[in-house]
Amino acid sequence: MFIKDELIYDFSINMPRILVGGKTAILDNVKKIVLISNNNVVVSCGRKYISVTGRDLIVRQLAEERMLISGNIDNIEFYGSGE
Repeated sequence: MFIKDELIYDFSINMPRILVGGKTAILDNVKKIVLISNNNVVVSCGRKYISVTGRDLIVRQLAEERMLISGNIDNIEFYGSGE
């Protein structure tokens, strides 16, 4: 498989995914918001969850199953059903 095909497959898979750079995080495949506070954001991605913990977290954008968060990100956790 070529790298382009691998990237397309990666982006089409319906699993939790997060891209982090500096003080910005982009969460993909967001189905439902579970919790939003200044220190924690938890979202459901179907059977799995993403938890972002930090300080001064702000949801900058929410559109088409994608969430953009900014702030001082300290910890990222993936959890949920392994099925």
